[in-house]
Formats: sequence, C-alpha cells, structure tokens
Amino acid sequence: MPLVSIVIPCYNQARFLSDALNSVLAQTYPNWECIIVNDGSKDDTERLANDWMQKDGRVKSIKKINGGLSSARNAGLLMAAGDLIQFLDADDLLEPEKLKYQLNCLANAGDKVDIVVSGYRYFHDSDRERELLIFGPNNFLPEVAVNFTDRKDLVKLFARTNPMVVSAPLYRRGVFERVGNFDETLGALEDWDFHFRCIVSGVAFQHCGYSPQSKTLIRIHPSSMSADRRNMIRNLRRFQQKHRGNRIFVLENGLEAGSIASAIWNFLKMLTPPGVIWLVKRLLGLI
Repeated sequence: MPLVSIVIPCYNQARFLSDALNSVLAQTYPNWECIIVNDGSKDDTERLANDWMQKDGRVKSIKKINGGLSSARNAGLLMAAGDLIQFLDADDLLEPEKLKYQLNCLANAGDKVDIVVSGYRYFHDSDRERELLIFGPNNFLPEVAVNFTDRKDLVKLFARTNPMVVSAPLYRRGVFERVGNFDETLGALEDWDFHFRCIVSGVAFQHCGYSPQSKTLIRIHPSSMSADRRNMIRNLRRFQQKHRGNRIFVLENGLEAGSIASAIWNFLKMLTPPGVIWLVKRLLGLI
C-alpha cells in the first residue's frame, strides 16, 4: 500500500481547516500522511494544527513565512515522504473514496499513467445542505475527461485552459522530479502553469470517472482566490509572458501579434456567464 502525502497549504483559513482534515481522516484508504503548511497565518491555524497532530499521528505541520500558495505547496513537497502526492486547499474537501479509487485506477493503468484525475464539483459555503454544482465561481466549468491515449490535441487543450482543479489529481512523485515544482513568481494560475508544463513534458494524465464518493469538492466563498479578477488578470499576463516561446500556446491565446489585450479579453469571456455574452452581442446588433 503506497504512502500518499496530502499537502494542505493554509493561510488564515483556520475556520475551514477542520472540515478539510475531517475529510482526510474519513478516507477509506488508510496509508497516508497529511502535512499542514501554515503559510504565516495570523489566525488560529497553528493551534488547530497542533490539536490535530495530537488526534492523529499521521497529521504533521510546518510553519513558514507567508509566501503564497506555490511556496506553501513546495514546502509541503519538501517534507512529503510519500510516493504519491495529493494537494488539498484548506477550504476544500475530499470525498471518502477518493484516494482508494484513484489508487485502483493508477494500479490498473500501470506505468502508462503519471497522474490520475478525479471528478469534482463545487458547493457554496453558505449552503448548509452543500448541494453540489457543475459551475464554479466566475462560471468555471468542470474538468475535461482526459485519457492517456489522447495525443493530438492535449497541448492545445492545456494551452487554452486548465482542465482540472489542483485537488483533483493524484500525482506520482516522479512528476515533480521531471517537471519541477510550482512557480513561486505566480500569485494565481500556478496550477494551470504546472499542468501545462506537465503536458508539454509528455506527462500522461488519466481521468478516473465518477465512482461514488470519489470526487473532490471545491468550496465557493467570498474570500476564495478565484473571486479576485484583478489578481487573476495580473498573473495571467505573467503566465502568458512565461510561455510565449511555445508556438501552440501563442496561437491558442491570440499572442501572435503581441495582443495581450486580446488574450485578456478572451480570458474574461471565459469568466462571463453565456447569457451575459449573448445579451451584449444582442445590444450591439451582432446577433
């Protein structure tokens, strides 16, 4: 039974942390360690982390100066002892069968697959029933069911969009040795950047489908990073500049004529509900 290292970066999200950890302890697969990375939190994160370490010896914690999500995940990777890596943001949850189901998928695929991807859904923090939603914040859609046998359009797909949230994949540790860690110069979109580097490097992804209770659940709340459009746009520019040397990325993002504004407009359209786009076109007489 391979060891799975679950890395939870936490910056001032103590109010959500126990929910995330309860979902880890509820996993039907028992051979895991959980590393809480306290990224310079000023709330109750440190006390909660210490309490959880007393509850279960598989829970560990490190504290560092605040450096952002990429820095926190990279710090967790340095401490991780597992052959497999699972990331979980402190405000999100894992369903009980997630690790077990993905490990079965990985075993069945053998050495053909480097990353197995679960299904995922969103829920509003204000909803006590936690009704699961297809659309995420800013109209984000759920994942594309990528198969390791897909070849032709994969770089094109990952150049256009990040087809998964960071807690959906279960990564072989060798992926990070091959591709490198998260880019700490990016304050957002760092998971898209990492997955794009993976696909360019030939890393094989496999979507596992939707077995019962095997999804990752993404919490929607006002302070979630994806709600900050200015931050997203600022980091989109950095992301685009970083990958301008990749011809497919340039073509798919409208950068061939140096049109950063056009690329940002295309990105904003991704965040805009289809009904709003239709109404604007109607008002402009385009339809």
